[in-house]
Parts: sequence; C-alpha cells; structure tokens
Amino acid sequence: MKILFVCEYNACRSQIAEGLARYFLPKTVLVQSAGLYPGEVHDWTIEVMREIGIDISSHRSKRLEAVSGETYDYVIILAEPAVEATQTIKAKKRLPWFHPDPAKEPGSADEVKVAIRRVRDSLKNQIETFSKNL
Repeated sequence: MKILFVCEYNACRSQIAEGLARYFLPKTVLVQSAGLYPGEVHDWTIEVMREIGIDISSHRSKRLEAVSGETYDYVIILAEPAVEATQTIKAKKRLPWFHPDPAKEPGSADEVKVAIRRVRDSLKNQIETFSKNL
C-alpha cells in the first residue's frame, strides 16, 4: 500500500502526517509527503514531533512533481489549495483532511508551537482511526 500526504509547503502538516503514519501504520505501508511549494521542514515541527518520540529531522521537503509519476492507494490532502494540483496524481482514493497551516499562526514561538501541536494531535487521531479501517 502507498500513501501520499500533500499540503502547500511540505514543511509542517504533511511532514507531521508522514512521520505519524510511518510510526503508526504497518511497516509494509509506503508513506510519502510532498508540497506545492516546498521549502525546508520547519524546526518547530521537528521539535513538536520529538515531544511525542517521533524524529522527523531527516525528512526533506519535496515538490509534488517529484512524486507525480507514482500511483498511490491514497492521496491525503491536508490543504485545500492542493486539491486541484493532486488531481494529476494517480490514486485509488483521495481524502480531504484539511488543516490550517499552523506555521502561519500569528504570535510568539510558543503560540505557534501550540498551533503545531493542535494539528499534530488532530492528525494523530485521524491516522489512528485510518489505520483501524485498513
């Protein structure tokens, strides 16, 4: 089974989802992530994932085009702006799991980390539920 998580920047939401899926799903499931405009994996995202024992420090941000030749069982879209771009990806199912971009949260570093944790915890619940339905 192959799963692709897609958001806008492949720096926070999709990296969190990839890390969680690799941790909670069977090791036989191939998990990838990509973004429309990739940059760098956000340092605070790495920090917030370490809080729950998942190390994503080796993850690298990838452009959607880098994985577009693949066929997936599931394309899970984490940002509404990515819906149209993912239509060219071959997939058996597309699931919209939209989350606001926590890295764009206004405020202090602590406030942004709270927003990242909120998305992390929500995605963790979704992935745990998803794994039970496989």
